[in-house]
Amino acid sequence: MYETLEHVFRTVVQYGILLFEAVGVIILIASAVKALVSLFRDRQRSKLDLYEGISTALTFLLGSEVLKTIIAPDWAEVGMTCAVLVMRAGMAVLIHWEKKHAGGHEQ
Repeated sequence: MYETLEHVFRTVVQYGILLFEAVGVIILIASAVKALVSLFRDRQRSKLDLYEGISTALTFLLGSEVLKTIIAPDWAEVGMTCAVLVMRAGMAVLIHWEKKHAGGHEQ
């Protein structure tokens, strides 16, 4: 009984990981396309649009990493989660700075 529940749990978590990673990749690609279109239109927000998309994608990828640590709790997985978390925090700071900087120059 316990082994069956563990198998079901692992299967659900693995599908969750795939879902989070797929959503993150889709958001990243969509944001890159949106930023590229904005760049060709001489839009000032193209860089900011890309930063926000990367930040959102990293949020989903962080969720995936957290799920990975649930089913494979070793130091390598914990280290990967910390690395993604540091990237996400760095992007959040960069986005905040870019919004503040861009907000002062727009009319």
